[in-house]
Amino acid sequence: MYDIEHNDKNDTETSTSRPTIITPGSGLTVLSLFDGMGNGALALHRLGIPISEYHAYEIDPNAILLADHNIPNITRHRDGDVFHADFSQHRGIDMLIGGSPCTHWSIAQKKEDREVNPNSGIGWELFSQYVRALHEAQPQMFLYENNASMSDAIREEITRTFGFPPHRIQSSTLSAQSRDRLYWVGRRQPDGSYSQVPVPQPDDLGLVVADILEDGWTSPRDKAHAVLTSSARTTHREFFQKAQGDMAMRPVDTPIRVGDMPAKDGHVSGGQAMRVYSTEGKSRTQMACGGGMGGKTGLYAVPASIDGETVFPVKDGRITIRGRQYPCKLPDGAYEIRKLTVRECARLQTIPEWYDFSVVSNTNAYKAIGNGWTVSVIAHIMSCMLDCQ
Repeated sequence: MYDIEHNDKNDTETSTSRPTIITPGSGLTVLSLFDGMGNGALALHRLGIPISEYHAYEIDPNAILLADHNIPNITRHRDGDVFHADFSQHRGIDMLIGGSPCTHWSIAQKKEDREVNPNSGIGWELFSQYVRALHEAQPQMFLYENNASMSDAIREEITRTFGFPPHRIQSSTLSAQSRDRLYWVGRRQPDGSYSQVPVPQPDDLGLVVADILEDGWTSPRDKAHAVLTSSARTTHREFFQKAQGDMAMRPVDTPIRVGDMPAKDGHVSGGQAMRVYSTEGKSRTQMACGGGMGGKTGLYAVPASIDGETVFPVKDGRITIRGRQYPCKLPDGAYEIRKLTVRECARLQTIPEWYDFSVVSNTNAYKAIGNGWTVSVIAHIMSCMLDCQ
């Protein structure tokens, strides 16, 4: 089985030289619905699996631009329209992959807009096109992904449709991001039915936000145990142990909220876009449709050694911002409060360093990353699919 020993900040894909991922005439054939920026192809490349055909359906023009720029030779169909596609033209393809847009089912959706019942709504209509592709294309194996916060009723009906339950995997095991997802993974049997592919939980790499920062600041702790010891000073991890109890003695698998960024008038709303997190924990789930400030990435308190408009002093559990003091859970020092960069968000999704986002705006890059898959998680699952051959 594929052994993920590293994340993209340190792995063999840190080169900026773009590799050839799709080589017509030799390798796996893939049908990808809701393809986004091509993370399925990136996962297969990470495994060293050659791809001869990669047929993609996607409607977001910026995601298409990114994928085609970074992964030449993708075959596009019907402007990405899955509702009118003839998937029988792909019959016998090796692998069907996709995750229909989760926004309609996610708990992050407004209560009045969230779809919680199966067999109705745009979310279910999109899922039904994936099921139609499965029946028409009859792939040797398939992978379907969606948000773990969907309603029980929808999850149970998807399970009934596929004939087996999903695997639930947190991206935090293989990345510095908290991202809880469900994966239905099947392999075709001689009678035409599909059986579940076993997928064990991946080993936890112990990564945190500090490990993916662009500015070179790294965590002064032992990543394997998420615990620091120091006789000379109180380190960040020791501080969190004192401030947050036993949680700090366990491997960090969630974001650590340390305070809130006030508005310009000094008001503290506590809204999601204004929450501040430690770099010693996981990041928030990357969002495609979040608002300003930290709406898409979250805001993070990054230890700083220089002055600036976004650098603020902390002393005795109080942070001074624009002349006012606010409570926070940070050790004494200076901190830059900022959102994550495009490259840092790409690292949270374990996208290789050579992947070039310069062909779209930062706004559209954030959106594509937030809509995409965590590449290392998909590679882990695909390794299990291929091992079952």
